[in-house]
Amino acid sequence: MRRALMGSILGAVGALEGLAAMARFEDRKRLYAAAEKRATATGRPLVVVGDPDAGMHTRILRAYQCGDICVDLNGCPACPVQYVVDLTKQKVPNLADDSAVVFVSCVLEYVADPEPVLKELLRIAGGPDNLYIVTVQPWTMTATLYPGARQRGEACGGRVTLEPVSSTRKLAYATALAALALGAIVPEK
Repeated sequence: MRRALMGSILGAVGALEGLAAMARFEDRKRLYAAAEKRATATGRPLVVVGDPDAGMHTRILRAYQCGDICVDLNGCPACPVQYVVDLTKQKVPNLADDSAVVFVSCVLEYVADPEPVLKELLRIAGGPDNLYIVTVQPWTMTATLYPGARQRGEACGGRVTLEPVSSTRKLAYATALAALALGAIVPEK
């Protein structure tokens, strides 16, 4: 009985994570399309922050493209115009203030201090109307356990709310997940 219950809970957690990933995929597609439309309507270049192929799943099923310019910490091999930039420490070269439409997908969660990054994104975009941001849903295991995750939060209407992911939180989530998994596979007495 206990194994079945633990297995059911673990399955539900997996299903919720899968649904959240699908929702993020759809958000990426929808917001990228909106950013692309805005860039075309305003005659501005579309700047994509984050390599569209950086994640394992994004290489399999792409939700958005490189835009006119791709900005990434490690570069973007598939993008024809790219800038390798650490947005926490430097400005994007060759982009004037209030000059572009900016699309960001699941980048801010992995930055130790998102404030300078947001400041630079707003400098380039000129305001929230030209800034499109997708974040990992804050309630998911992905937001907490994904390697390198430092922040969790959400973006809504040009406003971004982030909070640090503590080591204690990571440990608590990992412990709970391990307990569920063990409970589902350890034989009952």
